[in-house]
Parts: sequence; structure tokens; C-alpha cells
Amino acid sequence: MTSRTPSNDPLCNCLALRQASRYVTGMYDQVLSEAGLRVTQFSILYTLLGLGPMTVNQMSTQLVMDRTTLTRNLKPLERDALVTTGPSEHDKRERMIGLTPAGKAKVKAVLPLWRRAQQTFERNFGSERAVELRALLRAVVETGIHDIHDSGAEPS
Repeated sequence: MTSRTPSNDPLCNCLALRQASRYVTGMYDQVLSEAGLRVTQFSILYTLLGLGPMTVNQMSTQLVMDRTTLTRNLKPLERDALVTTGPSEHDKRERMIGLTPAGKAKVKAVLPLWRRAQQTFERNFGSERAVELRALLRAVVETGIHDIHDSGAEPS
């Protein structure tokens, strides 16, 4: 008889999500490595291309990523002159992140690789299931679990 451990517990939602995330992230990272980017870095650049400059807090919220992880991922992008960071014009305490012309060109150059990763995932998982999965995962993000945890309240 196999004993249940965190790594094989079929009832652990968090573990299943993290395993799937690591599995899929690894595939995207492998494909995007041809361009010298990780999928997390690409997500930052792609978000800036779509939404324009924003504060670190706004980006953190947009990507559902803690500020420390975001800052760590911004450093190589800034070093490679793909993004700029600096104080906000409205509030000097806030740091703004912007996409440089080189960053914009990088996103456009990497898009075919990202599309290849998307197609690989959808070919293996199924296009319709991928659409359903994205909707379910967006719903998870919108549950307010963090708010419940932060307030100490129990879900109703």
C-alpha cells in the first residue's frame, strides 16, 4: 500500500496547480530560451507592450506576482535595456516600469516562439480544453482567496 504524501496527494489543490505550473513553465522557458528569455520575463515585456508604462505595484497586481519576484525578474530586463525603471512623475515613492524601443522589438521578435509554445501546449492538451483551463484559472485568481487570508476572515 502506498502512503499518501504531499507529492502524490490527489486532493491537494495547491500542489496540483504548482506541479502543472512548473511543467508548463518549463516547456515555455525551453522554447523562449532561443531568444534568451524566460516566460516570466516575456510576460512582463508583453504586458508593458499591451498596457503601457505602469508602477511596480500595478505590474505586481496585473501579473499576480509579489514585488520581490517582480523586481528580481526586472533586473536582467533593465540590464539588457529592454525596460526602464524610475520614479513616478506623480509619486516619487513609486517606481515606474516602461518598455524601451529595444524591449518592444524583443517582444515582437519573441512572439513567434511564444506562439509555438502556445501551439505545442494546445496540440498536446487540446485547444478547447486550453480555453476552458484559462477560464478556470482566471476564475481561481478572482476568488478573493488572498483577501480572505489577509483579513483573517473565513470564506462564507
